[in-house]
Amino acid sequence: MKLSCVTASYVADLIGYPGAIDWGLASETIERAPLVETLNGILDRLSPARLDGLEIWFPHASPKNLTPALASQVRKSLAERGMVCCACAGGVADPRTEPYACEEAFQVARLLKAPLIAGHLHAAAVTRMCRVAASYGVRLAFENGSEKDETEIQAAIREGNEWVGANLDTGNLAAQGGDPVKAVRVLGKRIVHVHLKDVPAVGSHDCVAIGTGIVDVQGVFRELKACGYDDWLSIEVETGDRDPTEAILSSADTVRRLWGQT
Repeated sequence: MKLSCVTASYVADLIGYPGAIDWGLASETIERAPLVETLNGILDRLSPARLDGLEIWFPHASPKNLTPALASQVRKSLAERGMVCCACAGGVADPRTEPYACEEAFQVARLLKAPLIAGHLHAAAVTRMCRVAASYGVRLAFENGSEKDETEIQAAIREGNEWVGANLDTGNLAAQGGDPVKAVRVLGKRIVHVHLKDVPAVGSHDCVAIGTGIVDVQGVFRELKACGYDDWLSIEVETGDRDPTEAILSSADTVRRLWGQT
């Protein structure tokens, strides 16, 4: 198991944690901020978590701003902390309708040497995405959002191949009333990435520290091990009213403890 954190956890960091998250405003504010300094500030706060990697949300490494030189600085900052960019996160455009936007996402991943993009995409575009992912040598992991159970996730990635699999977001599924433990059992080796998120109740997308909400984290780990998954677990605690660092640090401790006990 390798542990990371999604920088989308810090979505509201630069807009002052107003409460409700204005994702558009937050994204634009992040894109206008100095990239390296912003990421270094996040990395410094996350240092006690002893993470193996960082999953960089696209606004934090926007195609509008990321140059090869800046990407090199980001990789250097990570390497100095013994970390890598394990993935990029965010929506990926359909290559048929928005070919340039689609290609930009994969180009960012290549610049950061991220082997995978974990994000939302249209199920109808999966076959086309397979070709783009293969051409860049970057895997794509479909992230469940409004899907209510594992059958809907299966249907979304049915046309995928070795280049397109599932990024199981445990919190998103639990919020929709689904069972993340069953989802792991059914999806099995189609899971190529995990967003480890917890929520307080069905219907709520408020994030809480891992292990303090309704997700059966130990059950998820048991099923992940049963299907041979030993890759990235990417902690995601998106907060609009407070700095998520304390919850992320406690989550990292919980994940290591529960993974070791499972």
